[in-house]
Amino acid sequence: MKFVTDTIASLYRKYPKARRAILFILCLVLGIVLVNNLRPAPTAELVKPLPQDPAVKVYFNHNQASKYEDPYRHFIRKGDNMEQQIIDAINQAQATVDIAVMEFRLSKVAQALITKHATGVKVRLLIDNKYNKTLAEYTPEEITKMNRHDKLAYEELKRYPDDALDLLRKSDLEIKDDTSGGANKGSGLMHHKFIVIDGITTIISSGNFTTSDIHGDFNSLESRGNPNNMVVVPNNPELGKIFTDEFNYMWQGLFKAHKPYRPPVTIPVGQGTLTINFSPASRKQQIEATSNGMIAYFVNQVSSSVHIAVFVYSDQTISDTLNKVHEKGVEDIKVLIDRDFYGQPYSKAYDAMGVCPKSGKRTSKIKVTPWKNPITTVGYPIAPAGDRGVHSKMAILDGRLAIAGSHNWSNSGNYSNDETLVAIDNPTVAAHYEREFSRLYQTAVVGSKSLPHAHKCGSAVLVSPTPPTTSTESESIFPDN
Repeated sequence: MKFVTDTIASLYRKYPKARRAILFILCLVLGIVLVNNLRPAPTAELVKPLPQDPAVKVYFNHNQASKYEDPYRHFIRKGDNMEQQIIDAINQAQATVDIAVMEFRLSKVAQALITKHATGVKVRLLIDNKYNKTLAEYTPEEITKMNRHDKLAYEELKRYPDDALDLLRKSDLEIKDDTSGGANKGSGLMHHKFIVIDGITTIISSGNFTTSDIHGDFNSLESRGNPNNMVVVPNNPELGKIFTDEFNYMWQGLFKAHKPYRPPVTIPVGQGTLTINFSPASRKQQIEATSNGMIAYFVNQVSSSVHIAVFVYSDQTISDTLNKVHEKGVEDIKVLIDRDFYGQPYSKAYDAMGVCPKSGKRTSKIKVTPWKNPITTVGYPIAPAGDRGVHSKMAILDGRLAIAGSHNWSNSGNYSNDETLVAIDNPTVAAHYEREFSRLYQTAVVGSKSLPHAHKCGSAVLVSPTPPTTSTESESIFPDN
């Protein structure tokens, strides 16, 4: 490029009578370069698609075996169009559509709901109270007090072609949050991300209904959305009832610990089984009866491999169980955590790598249990500007059991938030999750270079006595969108 501009500049000086033509050529060259730089990178050749189990299909917005046109930025990109999966399911509705999702901003989904509502289909939308705001309802005072991540999310919201919540309210759809009707929202989040159509088709997502979680940010052409996954189970009334019951508790104003105890349920689905558990649990419950306890139970059964890619990983029970499995001889253990949470003092990356976090103002009285035989296959994935490294909450055990849902592997996910955890024992499904994990791992920074400020643990494994920062508080600093 420098050679070209230098040549044009030389001609400009040498031939003063032709300066207008030379300037035109220069502008043309710069225009071509600018267009090429702003144009999204061409979509590389797709990999071969994997077979789906018709009874339980899974989708990934970074799937390297498929492509679609971004409905908002209008270019072809790799991935499954998870928004279209939602719209297609809504379009099939005959009687009811129930949606529980922390944040709802997708205007095309809103339009599909409005269309169905106009035909007499009963539509109910449940969201977290923090996000039950139209764009016009944010006050200048609120905007001024926003942290950096919330401010970026707000600026992104302003770029949407339509305000989805405003569209829905104008159409008189039923919308509630975890404070509606005087409900006690508790200390956590309404963090579910599921849909039930006609009580028989269930969609379970790790992503919120935002462009950032599904497609990518408007202000970054490189962005492809936070890596997320979606489980679609069609024509299964038994599963639909389980999720409808959970929805109805919340619709009646029962959130968090105010809901009755619901034990895990395992049902046959397709070529395998699907186990469902909802959070939060009471702290009086045995850990085995909680979602984190259920994860630890499945990890404890492993004989060959554990591949984890989660947004947050801070649960001690899961970490201790994974260490136990490692000590029994399971060598193929890989763990990926989103970068914002990876180096937090409560991150279980420190345990697995046998080190302790650096002391400082943000550290707290958090127990670190360094593994006797640490591993180096722990790290964080790298993502384009605007995207998280990983937003899924997934694991693949022994190549056949896939863990998914909205549930973060934290105390907040276990005891504070409304969450969904699913475990799918199905090798066909697990193969899709394994491919996604491999894609993430290829981008990751792993080993000692991923925690450059960590140090060898001394006799004391509690870091400095400052007030603890819980994962719920940290999740408000690094919001889930």
